[in-house]
Amino acid sequence: MASRFWVGGTGTWDALSILNWSTTSGGIGGASVPGSGDIALLDANSGTGTVTLAYSPVIQAFRTAGYAGTFDFSTNYVECTISGTTVFSGSTSATYLGSKDVRFTSAASTGTRSISFAGATESNAINISITAGTDTVNTTGSWANLDTTGFSGTFNNNARVIYGDWIISPTMTLVAGTNTTSFRSTSGPRSITTNSKTLDFPLLFDGIGGEWNFQDALTQGSTRNFTITNGTVRLKDNATSTVGSFLTSGTNQKFLQSTLAGSQATLSQASGTVSVSYLTIQDINATGGATFNSFTTNGNVDAGNNLGWDFSTQIGRYIYTRRKNKRILP
Repeated sequence: MASRFWVGGTGTWDALSILNWSTTSGGIGGASVPGSGDIALLDANSGTGTVTLAYSPVIQAFRTAGYAGTFDFSTNYVECTISGTTVFSGSTSATYLGSKDVRFTSAASTGTRSISFAGATESNAINISITAGTDTVNTTGSWANLDTTGFSGTFNNNARVIYGDWIISPTMTLVAGTNTTSFRSTSGPRSITTNSKTLDFPLLFDGIGGEWNFQDALTQGSTRNFTITNGTVRLKDNATSTVGSFLTSGTNQKFLQSTLAGSQATLSQASGTVSVSYLTIQDINATGGATFNSFTTNGNVDAGNNLGWDFSTQIGRYIYTRRKNKRILP
């Protein structure tokens, strides 16, 4: 396995040009183009300008940590085949254009692949797909679309942000834990496909203008929070989605709906009291044993075709005793 470092700033990454590749960081160009046994690195010594990907290379790993230029995927992608190490680490100082696709195709059965991109913004996030393997994968940081179709290994519970769609492989194992998976798109609709896997970790929806549609029923761990802070969440119509603890936060108006207008989706929570605020609810049947309070005095709106919610108006009331008057607030 050899390392190839991009040097010289602006250039085209194709199958033949060697002028921008070096065997050392910031070194002299003229090394071979990274191939299936190599690692391609863009770093702080690669220069600024634009690197244009003119084909879809198959390499071991792709790392851009420290790179401050522009990487233009155009319509191409980078395929990474390495296992048991850091496969991709992204630069927060770089600009990414084009398809922004990085694909991980290792069929490894052991080891841990690390895919990290801490601090990415929505416009700079990378699309990743993990298409094979029965090993373990860590994904940390911020991503655009995250597709694990074809992966049959273990997906660790890491803190991660997803700006695009999330497709969960039906053959993978999702590790339970307390780290939150956050959805932060500011547009939509975005799709979430669980393929009947239990998401035993907290879920947070927090993107002003974001829209997320569940393509099938959600099953969440019984001790995990499902929180809407901003945006619109649509649960699968004619299906029961089970959450651990349904919460809202913040004073922006947010929306809970069914994926099919006029057709109810069922939200189930086993116990406890749900007290939402600034939530517009439509086509949602609340059930499962919990009490669902959606008092209109807390900014909630009954948009129609709902069951199981208490939309009453709560006002202060007085209880009179011999000793003193006491006001009981809602």
